[in-house]
Amino acid sequence: MKIFRSNLVILLLFSVTLEIGLQTWWNKQWGDYASPTIMFLAGLATCWLVYRLIAFEKPSVPMTVNHKINVRKIIVIISFFLIGTILIGWEYHQIQLEFPSQGDGTRSDVIPSLKIYVQRFLSGEYPYQPLVFNGWTVMPTYFPMMWLPYCFSEILEIDYRWTAYLFFLIPLFMLQWQLIKQDISLFEIGLKVALPFIFLFLYVEHFPDVLGYGVELMPVGLYFILVLSMKWKKSYWVAFPIVLVLMSRYAFTFWLPVYLLTIWMERGFKDVFKVSLWVLGGVLVVYVIPFLSKNWDVFFEGLAYYGKTAETAWQWQREDGRPLILINGLSHAIYFYDFVDGDLMNRLRLNRLVHLGMCLIVAAGVFYYYWKNRKRGLNVSIYLLIGLKLYLVVFYSFFYVPFSYLFMLPMFLTIPLLYQIRFFSNS
Repeated sequence: MKIFRSNLVILLLFSVTLEIGLQTWWNKQWGDYASPTIMFLAGLATCWLVYRLIAFEKPSVPMTVNHKINVRKIIVIISFFLIGTILIGWEYHQIQLEFPSQGDGTRSDVIPSLKIYVQRFLSGEYPYQPLVFNGWTVMPTYFPMMWLPYCFSEILEIDYRWTAYLFFLIPLFMLQWQLIKQDISLFEIGLKVALPFIFLFLYVEHFPDVLGYGVELMPVGLYFILVLSMKWKKSYWVAFPIVLVLMSRYAFTFWLPVYLLTIWMERGFKDVFKVSLWVLGGVLVVYVIPFLSKNWDVFFEGLAYYGKTAETAWQWQREDGRPLILINGLSHAIYFYDFVDGDLMNRLRLNRLVHLGMCLIVAAGVFYYYWKNRKRGLNVSIYLLIGLKLYLVVFYSFFYVPFSYLFMLPMFLTIPLLYQIRFFSNS
């Protein structure tokens, strides 16, 4: 009979359920103020419980097992992965029909903007020019890894969302393949392989627009590659996913120094120097030389436009005067809008300041606890993953432009954490 192996595992699964629930079927269950706080606390609890469970476990040594057992595990992983891929793929197709990617950008300018970047690039035109839509103009702010992968879609003439799904599935399968090495039951392997598809199904059922208007599965896939690389040895392979993530979204920026300092402490200055050089070279090749060098103002104009976007977003209001983007039950930004005195700019400015401060505090705290415990048998790769999840929970919980799709990233980073924890005892 399979039973949960500890009360901490039960609490962990409860906290994960709260997290995904408050993003899907329980969204705004406790109103505009309590809902984001409960989800935030659930995210913190997830990180703390994983830390208690496995942060000091030694890296697992693959067990010598019967060949037949390995074959069964492989069959379970491949079967559940293919079934999940096909079932969610069908639902994803229905969403694509419901939310056509073509359009003037009035409902969402994400995919229409990506198309402009890609089409300009493939036609030999400079992609970082203003994006003109019907009635307004968007300044180019996307880093190359937010749009370059969709050249694949444009060349093959397939929907951009299929490319995002593919980039999500490949590293996900690589994470799931590692379950073969664990001494866990076939039932638990099947459950773990099914989990990310269950998460996706919940988004499909309760917030189809999150998948319909955006391509958030692409950044999730890039972060999955980063997670995989935390155990890699070669400096260029460690640097490769850093470049991918760094050239997609800037949220990673505050956590990167923690990662590099940890590599320094664990592997020495020579290794971190090599990794840094590879990262610098990757940024030069992917962004600076082909794009930024042709117009150095693009980067700073993009930052300025982000600021204007936040101001505009805070003014999108319902008929009752409530700001649409801040009442999605996911972010603490609503607290600053409703409870801080002064005009809108003053409230937004304080939100930005608190957001920055929280990110710096969490990043510093993650490194401090690593430094304090590094000689106590800390499993560094697990700890870094916990720290990354914690950092992104805080980053998006206090983010001042909290689009709903952004919260998929910290939610899905729970998956590789759960893959490291044994749910059930064998008795």
